[in-house]
Amino acid sequence: MISKDLNLKALASVKTLVILALLSALSVVLERFVGINTPQFKLHFGYLPVALAGILYGIMPAILVATVADVLSNLNNFNILFVLLAVLEGAVYGIFLHRRLAERRQMLIQAILCQLVVSVIIHAGFNTLLLWTLYRYFDPIRFLINALTYPIKVFTIYKMLNYRGVFEQYA
Repeated sequence: MISKDLNLKALASVKTLVILALLSALSVVLERFVGINTPQFKLHFGYLPVALAGILYGIMPAILVATVADVLSNLNNFNILFVLLAVLEGAVYGIFLHRRLAERRQMLIQAILCQLVVSVIIHAGFNTLLLWTLYRYFDPIRFLINALTYPIKVFTIYKMLNYRGVFEQYA
């Protein structure tokens, strides 16, 4: 269920680099302009292109897409520590989602475990700790928001895993 292949060879193709650039741009658009963005609640689908890069190409391409998308999304308030969290998120998507599994039940477990690590450890854990350390900001509603958006994120990742063959035709 876990992929250990960094897949650096995928970055050697111009076609792959163009697809990764398009996925990064799509992630920025989905995060900034599509979704619900309020000060207390943020529901966007900017994670889907990063997860798709992890599904199709592996760990390093997913890290590249996550890094570029995070830097471009946060040009006005750039912080390298938050970029490191995006790198970690891309790595998790690449590690958990790159390996192809045949059964739907295994794909569902794959999506659940991947999003559990991203939602609980990265978003609710490290991101909250980083916000507290840097800005002395703590919002317990973030835990509730992560719990509410978790099923949506698992469902969308599961659907992407189901249609992996369609995505691989064009990758």
